[in-house]
Amino acid sequence: MESAKKVIICPSNPIVSIGTILSIPGFRDSLKMVKEKVYGISPIVQGATIKGPADKLMESLNLEVSCVGVANYYRDVLGHFIIDIKDSNQREEIEKFGIEVSYYDTIMDSIIKKKELAQFLIDL
Repeated sequence: MESAKKVIICPSNPIVSIGTILSIPGFRDSLKMVKEKVYGISPIVQGATIKGPADKLMESLNLEVSCVGVANYYRDVLGHFIIDIKDSNQREEIEKFGIEVSYYDTIMDSIIKKKELAQFLIDL
């Protein structure tokens, strides 16, 4: 990870998908060491998941179902977080965690929007 330009945490279920990876012994600590290069994308937009059970799983762990809740869950490893433009009013709350926040249209409902989001992330 030290040689990577960026480490990207995709907008996936933070508990089941990403949480499983973060639970690998030593993995979370490795991310902490390169925190300034870690970029996450929120899977929650306006308090709802785009698809899947992330909201229910977050609630079961008493996590706020919002981009702020996701940022809080990742706060020890994230240097940067991309939230949806619809959640831009929550930027300052996330920045209190010491995470740099950008916002963009993160709802990837076409191949064009997927490419645009990827390019936005590359350009950061």
